[in-house]
Amino acid sequence: MSARNSRWNVLLKSVLIFIVLLVTGLQVSGHSYFWNALALTYLSGHSTAHIDDANDFSQRKIEAGSPQAWPKAKKYNQIELSNTSLDYLNQYKTAAFLVAQNGELLYERYFAPYNAQSATNSFSMAKTVTTMQVGIAIQQGLIKSFDEPIANYVPELKQDTLGKTATLAQFSAMTAGLNWSESYKLPLNETTALYYGSDVKSVVLNRGFERPPGSAFEYSSGTTQVLGIALQNALQAKKPQATISQHLSETLWKPLGMEQSAIYTLDRAADKGGMERAYCCIFSNAKDFAKLGQLLLQDGQWQGKTILERDFVERMRQPGLSANYGHSLWMDWKYQHPFYLLQGHQGQYVIVVPKQKLVIVRLGQFRNKTMGPGGLAQEIYDYVDAAVLMAKKAASQP
Repeated sequence: MSARNSRWNVLLKSVLIFIVLLVTGLQVSGHSYFWNALALTYLSGHSTAHIDDANDFSQRKIEAGSPQAWPKAKKYNQIELSNTSLDYLNQYKTAAFLVAQNGELLYERYFAPYNAQSATNSFSMAKTVTTMQVGIAIQQGLIKSFDEPIANYVPELKQDTLGKTATLAQFSAMTAGLNWSESYKLPLNETTALYYGSDVKSVVLNRGFERPPGSAFEYSSGTTQVLGIALQNALQAKKPQATISQHLSETLWKPLGMEQSAIYTLDRAADKGGMERAYCCIFSNAKDFAKLGQLLLQDGQWQGKTILERDFVERMRQPGLSANYGHSLWMDWKYQHPFYLLQGHQGQYVIVVPKQKLVIVRLGQFRNKTMGPGGLAQEIYDYVDAAVLMAKKAASQP
């Protein structure tokens, strides 16, 4: 054997040994989710999670009931967005842009390959839905109070000196003090483990707490997943086979007359104890997401019935330790057009502008992270301004 071949054999063996040690190390250290994250992002042409990844995960259906179509405004789709706004929406791979006013569709536009029926990922808009479900569970008597210790529903936290005092409301407000680092692109990170791993409970319940509950605001997906665990346990205390998806169907999807059944993705197969990823992943379309905003605009009332108590909705909209965050809602009450919103990782927005009775939905692949003067992304303010201008033009025309 030549010296050159010998060197190549040594190099090849070294590489193989390195790979074996790497794989073994990731498995032993509890980072096996890395391979799933690698395959579903970088090896699929993405740098992070994307809006069309529902089929990468196990699922439960959120059943719709009798659909209630959105009524159309007199000037429906007669007022177009400016070329600047359309160029921006195209630049960031928008899937849908919708504006409703006074409970009627004023404008809707879809961008190929998406259409009105396309179901894309909500990402963190699901956090708001989880809080809404907790509010309904309180109304149903399944949870006693928003201000009671979450350990009453998540017994694992009773062993933690700080965790046992944290309330459900503090988890909703991102002030619970959970030890968490929110990062969407690091390959070895608790947020990555939460998204691509197969046991969300172990990921979040093993984190511990880094500060006294109620002492500081820190946005955290793990925090909402703990709130989801509390919700699931409260549901199953009454009905052992209950799921978050089923509860969402019965309390929001069917009463609001959603036009399509939606999807909730799970951490693993349902028959293996899979749980909803309550901090992120509801897949639905723009018009159905808009109804969530419309419900909040109407203070939790829908066709003469109370879906969510007015006081609870009002509490969600009040800022806490962060001027821009209440209970799973972002907001800027000081802007010229005060608003609040559901917000997702890649620019998923359901924005409510109360004074103008507007609901704005933007869904898409990417977002611009440039910040505006009010503490939120500049594009949010741009969407609000564009919708307000559209509504004014519609009102000024005969």
